[in-house]
Amino acid sequence: MAAAPIPISSQKETFYVPDFAIFIQDEVLGPRIMNDILQVTYKDSLNEIDSFNIEINNWDADKRNFKFAPPQKEFEGIFDPGKKIEIRMGYYKNMRRMMRGVITGLEPNYPESGASTLSVHGLNELHQYRTEQHTFSWTENKKTDTEIAEELCKSPIRKGLPGLGLEIDPHPAQNEKHQDFVFMNNQFDIVFLLELARRNGYEIYLKDEAKTPTLFFGISDLSGSVPVYQFEWGKSLISFRPTLTTANQVGDVVVRGWDRKANKPIEEHYALKDLWKDEKLSKSEIARQEQIAKAYGNRIEVITDEPIHTTKEAQSRAKAIMSDKHHKMVEAKCATVGLPDLRSGCSVEILGFGVKTNSQGVVPPGAASSDFDGEYIVLDSTHTIGGSGYRTEFSARRKGDVTQRKPKS
Repeated sequence: MAAAPIPISSQKETFYVPDFAIFIQDEVLGPRIMNDILQVTYKDSLNEIDSFNIEINNWDADKRNFKFAPPQKEFEGIFDPGKKIEIRMGYYKNMRRMMRGVITGLEPNYPESGASTLSVHGLNELHQYRTEQHTFSWTENKKTDTEIAEELCKSPIRKGLPGLGLEIDPHPAQNEKHQDFVFMNNQFDIVFLLELARRNGYEIYLKDEAKTPTLFFGISDLSGSVPVYQFEWGKSLISFRPTLTTANQVGDVVVRGWDRKANKPIEEHYALKDLWKDEKLSKSEIARQEQIAKAYGNRIEVITDEPIHTTKEAQSRAKAIMSDKHHKMVEAKCATVGLPDLRSGCSVEILGFGVKTNSQGVVPPGAASSDFDGEYIVLDSTHTIGGSGYRTEFSARRKGDVTQRKPKS
């Protein structure tokens, strides 16, 4: 999918009227409460359950009394922990459902000076399925992420083994890829499924209308297709704080295990140069990587504490570890205008530190790159709507060069 430059001003899209809506127990909050909401924040991450926080004015100036904590009679029970909540964010007449969750806590504040406030916070409704962490891998018979999700949901809950014991309603994309190697590393099953969903741009939630707990996993009509955003410093990127570190980089990965059938040890290597070859880096990019690798190229990572029982598993795991480490070399903290579709797992392109787009907003063929220009994967995002408008902050990890695209004819 071609990256979409962020339109700062456009006839087709406006960023001038941020808007949000909150539903509690499936009923939208009315103006009596909405007018007191000071700020709404939504956070998600590749490796954690998403959460929210709502900051509310707690002082009734007319009655000169607290409003929600302790509650006046007309507001009793509205924000009780355990109640279902849905949060939508975006712009006027164009909002996106961010999450459906459960209120888990209240935090009133009675400051020395200024008005009293109440913080309402909670988690995605799926947090109730965080019961036991597991380590498991899928190496045989290449599977898609949706097929893995179906397997996990249909497997019963058993101590020491992955399984959620849920019905699943899958809606995969037509072009969903089959994976060579998928590894769940000491994760809750539901958090692992969230990770799979996010890297595909899928929705994942419990269906209300189902008689038994049913997990929706796939493309949703509510979200539509997820764009690959293109940010350029000085245009659509408000702030950018990159970090390049070689502290955890290695030149070779060795994975050791035991072949039970042959009753002999397994040892497989995967070198940094193998990764450059497999990822088909350009000659200029390889030259740059070789220069950086002088700081760590003779360092070796040896893995001996994972359940590896075949040569294929060892090879796949060595490659995955090297790839993960290499792509963590450049990470960045960024901020841009509020974009409800910019979530963890999304791919974005960041430009402006060597690569400049042309007047049509595309990367010219043969454009020079830099250590910080490139394609990134979003690790986490924070969406905030308040007195200063709508802002999205995110952390991202560089995973490759900028996609070289020719201008549209």
